[in-house]
Amino acid sequence: MIKAHITAIELALTTALAQYEETMGQVFPTVPNLVPIADANFWAVADINDGPLTITVSTGLVAELKKLWMNALADDDFKAGVGGPIDASAEEMTHLGFVWLMLHELHHFEMGHFEFAGRLCLTEAHAPSTFGVVSRAKSKSSPTLTKIDAGDLPKVEPCLEMQADHDAIEMLIDAYSPDEWESLRVRTAAISAVMMLIEREDAKNNHEHSSHPKAATRIFQLLGHVIEMPMIQAKIAMQHPELEIEPIVHSDEEQAAFNRAVVIPAFFDAVNLARIADAGTIREDLGEAQDFFRDVQVAKLADPSKFDDLTTEGAVEWGRLMLFNPTLVQSQ
Repeated sequence: MIKAHITAIELALTTALAQYEETMGQVFPTVPNLVPIADANFWAVADINDGPLTITVSTGLVAELKKLWMNALADDDFKAGVGGPIDASAEEMTHLGFVWLMLHELHHFEMGHFEFAGRLCLTEAHAPSTFGVVSRAKSKSSPTLTKIDAGDLPKVEPCLEMQADHDAIEMLIDAYSPDEWESLRVRTAAISAVMMLIEREDAKNNHEHSSHPKAATRIFQLLGHVIEMPMIQAKIAMQHPELEIEPIVHSDEEQAAFNRAVVIPAFFDAVNLARIADAGTIREDLGEAQDFFRDVQVAKLADPSKFDDLTTEGAVEWGRLMLFNPTLVQSQ
């Protein structure tokens, strides 16, 4: 079984690098050193201690993710949920989630997050303490962080996580197509599952959310992107006419159908996954559907003065981080 998990880890990175190249039209700027570790615990570390980029992953991460999907796809309420059952196997869902996690780590490197944060490693869930010791021993204070108000420093790493999330989401979800609705729902659920397990594992180890946003916050950003997908091409065409992109405008009827077939089921997929993962706090943070989607509409206005109207826990943290993110981007 360990050998199969190691193979799954290697395949996920290979797929992530291929997806990066296909999306960006160029290869990733370095060849990551992948180190699978036979460990039943759930963790992953990206570091630049001994080279450009090393990604170390426990086989337990594969095992836990696959276990969640085996339980979910066998769960009667999950199968009977809004939108009907997901048309994918536990192996496929595990692979997709793992590819997203690898893309997330690649984007940390590409965005210069290690140098910016003054850290040599960034972790997902409860990594072995040796990584933290090495990081503290070799890390240097980042000059850019001295320009940030002390009260805002706790927002830095969650914002960096949200930035890496955003680009990894875009890369795995890919472009909108009316022929790919089921695939979009599947990929969205796969991403949600990884986000939940990271928070669940942190909670088991009594970790505060100092470096990771709440899973509900990450899912709020994820579903906000999914909702916008039918409109993205038209927006890019309008904002960048030099690209000569066809400004395809989808009808209100298509958008409504997309919401019924993909967006709303994706929310309830997340709700059910939180239940199956025994992550009650995440379920509470997501809130009820009407409140969640009302918050999405507030976020879509892109008016910071309206962020006080956000009500669900995930949306509230999203608003707080988004208010700070422009300052962080200027520092980067």
